[in-house]
Amino acid sequence: MASGPDNSDVFDLLPDPILLLILNQVSDIKTLLQIRSVSKRFNSLVPQSDSLLLRVDRVIPTSTNDDVSFISTILKSLLHLISPSSKPDNPTRPPNSPSRILRTFESIKNLQIELPAGDLRLEKETIIKYVARFGKTLNSCVILAFTKTTNPNPNPNPNTNQISDNGNLKARVVWTISALIAASARHYMIRDVIEEQNFLSNLLVTDRENEGTVVMDEDGLREFRESGGGGGEVEEDVLSYRTRVPPVRMRMRHEVKLELSGGVVMEGATLVVVRPAVGGELAEEEELAAAEVFGNEGVYAEAVKRLMKCRSYVLEMNSF
Repeated sequence: MASGPDNSDVFDLLPDPILLLILNQVSDIKTLLQIRSVSKRFNSLVPQSDSLLLRVDRVIPTSTNDDVSFISTILKSLLHLISPSSKPDNPTRPPNSPSRILRTFESIKNLQIELPAGDLRLEKETIIKYVARFGKTLNSCVILAFTKTTNPNPNPNPNTNQISDNGNLKARVVWTISALIAASARHYMIRDVIEEQNFLSNLLVTDRENEGTVVMDEDGLREFRESGGGGGEVEEDVLSYRTRVPPVRMRMRHEVKLELSGGVVMEGATLVVVRPAVGGELAEEEELAAAEVFGNEGVYAEAVKRLMKCRSYVLEMNSF
């Protein structure tokens, strides 16, 4: 009896489009770079993958100064992913490491960059979640913030059951500004990737703590490119690199205490929808944006629905 073809022969019979579909399902860049070494065929096919995930595994400490930007440490860790001994030519500017990693890929359409942690330095028991959409600069941002997500204690300690001071307007504005700065820093980080990857049509920057998401869809990417890469709307210094946030209008809703299903309690619960302060009121679009952003996230979706019924306040803020 003749023996059948070995596994390698069967594998070689698969056409390139099928293999590319498989590689796109793999998506993880570290794995794909390892696959390149398997054979000449893989070495030629991997760079054609169009759906990629770039995971940053760790943050390399850059200073003992607590004010050092988290994003700057992320950039250094990305550089380490390429070459542990490499150093940026100019220590006052972050290395263009994401674009350097991705330069060997020729046809990226869908890209997700996953950071190891969120960007925000928050007080204890404070949680902020945001989804920001960008083009040339900020197009919209939906922010959900609260403190003390707890299961009610049947025998509460009266000294620890006080409503948090973070329910006041000052804290809510600080939460909002913090989220916008974090989002604009992520947007700045990916500028070179957008300029070099001409086929890119969908770009996400997320983190494993699920704190924030920066979204650039096809329209946003087109707007960015047509503006010439941001048109100088950039705030730069040695410690922090970010896209300048334009003048914005914010619709804010707040509830001192939300008791949700599953015994979850959110104190100082705040929902903010941020838009550039141009084109007048966009109340209907704001409602849709806030409802959709956290639509599939369980208790967060429930909190948004409850907050949408609260009285809203409109605030305006200058560019920063």
